[in-house]
Amino acid sequence: MSRAPGGPFCRARVLVHRKRELRHRGGHLPSHTLWKQVLQQHVMSNVLNDPDVARSCLNITKTNGSAVPGIVIEFGTNIEQGLNFFGWPIASGDHFYSQSTFSTKIFSSGLIFKGYVGMDPYAIGTPGAGGPKSSAANALSATPYAYLIPTGADVMRAPPLGDTNVIRSWTVRDQALPLPKNLGATAFSALQVFTPQGTLNEQLWITRKHQAFRAVDDQAYFYSSMPSEFTNSRLISRSAWNTRWKIVIPAYSLLNNEQVGLDRFIQSVSDIKLFLRTYSNSGN
Repeated sequence: MSRAPGGPFCRARVLVHRKRELRHRGGHLPSHTLWKQVLQQHVMSNVLNDPDVARSCLNITKTNGSAVPGIVIEFGTNIEQGLNFFGWPIASGDHFYSQSTFSTKIFSSGLIFKGYVGMDPYAIGTPGAGGPKSSAANALSATPYAYLIPTGADVMRAPPLGDTNVIRSWTVRDQALPLPKNLGATAFSALQVFTPQGTLNEQLWITRKHQAFRAVDDQAYFYSSMPSEFTNSRLISRSAWNTRWKIVIPAYSLLNNEQVGLDRFIQSVSDIKLFLRTYSNSGN
């Protein structure tokens, strides 16, 4: 625990189970058959038909311009009393963040595909320990990549002075300002009219897209001295509480035969887990 302007500042690591914490309201875990049906319902023949994916995923298109089959899973997150991280009533084994901190923000994130077959193994101090199970029945690529993109509103509480509970939300436009042109090489004295577009190298307000990152098959990667390439810091400073997220898994990162890759993924992956390394501030 350390101090930061505005109040106590703390860090945390949370691993949430997409399957476990999307249980039925009756409190029962989805069966593997039901889970496979859920994955099948999120398969898209072309993920670019989703405007959020087309706008936010960096270089997800193919060079030949053809369709990009894949899986797009939409969900929301929540930080409120009595609800787990996915907004369901808290049950045994669920995870949640405390609402006693006005902001809980992401430092880095990761994805775990539990049951994935063929992933490149890694042992501490022994890179390349063993080899991927490339001859197994449902074997897929050794290094699958996926996207995690925020597509809803960031939500936080107002910094409290006392027991207040004012909730605020923002639609974040993640955009870049281009560099100005080389003014010394421009004959401005000969121009009669000046416009902002005439002084910039690139288009104004360019959307900053999100790159794909490697998924893993074991949560142990995030609780040891594993290399940082298994987590993604692109979401740094974004609120962990967001009304809508999307996990995007392009089929071409699973197998060259995209339909077979999707079928094997659905048959083998028994859960998708989201890992968040976060920091928070009470603001009191």
